[in-house]
Amino acid sequence: MPKKKITHPITVDHIARIEGKAGIEVILDGKKVDVVNVDIFEGPRFFEAIAVGKHVEEAVAVFPRVCSFCAAAHKITPVLAAENAMGLEPSEQTMKMRELLYIGDFIQSHTLHLFFLALPDFLGYPDVFTMQGAHKDVLNAAIALKDMGAHIQAVIGSRAIHQENALIGGFGKIPPKKSWETMRQKLRSLRSVAEEALEQFVGFSLWPEVEAERVHLALKPIDGTYTMFGDTIQASDGSKFKAKAYQMRISEKVVPHSFAKHGAYNDQPFMTGALSRFTLFNDGLSERAKLLGRTYEEYLDAKNPLSNNLAQAIELVHYMHRAESIADELASSINPNERRVELEITKAATGICVTEAPRGLLAYTLKIGKNGVIRAANIITPTAMYLPMMEADLKRMVESLLEQGVIDSSTIAQKLETVVRSYDPCVSCSVHVAHVK
Repeated sequence: MPKKKITHPITVDHIARIEGKAGIEVILDGKKVDVVNVDIFEGPRFFEAIAVGKHVEEAVAVFPRVCSFCAAAHKITPVLAAENAMGLEPSEQTMKMRELLYIGDFIQSHTLHLFFLALPDFLGYPDVFTMQGAHKDVLNAAIALKDMGAHIQAVIGSRAIHQENALIGGFGKIPPKKSWETMRQKLRSLRSVAEEALEQFVGFSLWPEVEAERVHLALKPIDGTYTMFGDTIQASDGSKFKAKAYQMRISEKVVPHSFAKHGAYNDQPFMTGALSRFTLFNDGLSERAKLLGRTYEEYLDAKNPLSNNLAQAIELVHYMHRAESIADELASSINPNERRVELEITKAATGICVTEAPRGLLAYTLKIGKNGVIRAANIITPTAMYLPMMEADLKRMVESLLEQGVIDSSTIAQKLETVVRSYDPCVSCSVHVAHVK
């Protein structure tokens, strides 16, 4: 008897438990999977166009509104781009505070994704609410970690989202010594809690259907410490290039089925994010995070996007340790009277900065006129960069399931959603338009 087959498209109208609004469309051509699209239909944000004509200091206050999940990333990155344009050198204290602010973003973002968005897939629940009865302790740990990330951002940035205290040249106000002491005590009390996410994800099999060779891109840390700042982008194919020249290798284009553009590295799909950072630079992790990574290396497969969950869990352990170390240092060395470097604009210039946001490489290019007004802006977000690779993985999944004789649309759809969630896409960040006519 011949195998049954699906003769109609498979459609996921709304992908649950991701940041933003998107769907999946699988188009079949007989027995062949013709195309798998991630349809991103969330309304586009015109931040690049909105910034044009605004003074650079006003513009860097607008950019974090791209997304509440990634507000610190969208504040610090354009601030650094503006400073690069003007040749402004922030103080060592400022850079430590910025790193810790960014780490707060990582802790909160990774916690929300791992516990509240991804974990229900692996424990067999439709959502986090139905988990709470049997997994109350796990969710209590998640809330404690999320609150810790928010606390760090509120102390340094003046509030947990859309941080106004982070400015070009420094900070508007320096938190007093007591704030840093309280922060490090809170971080120390959560050392063991940080490993809770890792314990939840270890043991789940990596689906072989989506295993495939892929190129990973990540920012090489300047001093070898696993963090979000650097000036060179490393690729797993062995090549590397200056971050300020990213547009020579990384491009994006408009696609008809999505408000988000699609990125490419040398015109090919690529991956960026926690798994890419771990794959390329895990030697820079804290000792505990490094040990855990080696212990569970069989679940950290660079070829499999589901490993991105565990890589984020490893990063969560690392960044809790890193945050405690920086908070401890600032508690003993903070200069509460330090003032930000004065902004001086004497000529037109272009500033470029690439950082590692929680979901991967985030690139900003700002063209600033001699009057300090933004003449043009370009943002390429992690989600836009890896969308083509995500779609390729979804196509592999559908083809493999059909080959296995799986024809139930709901089963296929659930598998596809799990793959999407493993990438941890931030759809809100990905929808932006540079030119408005």
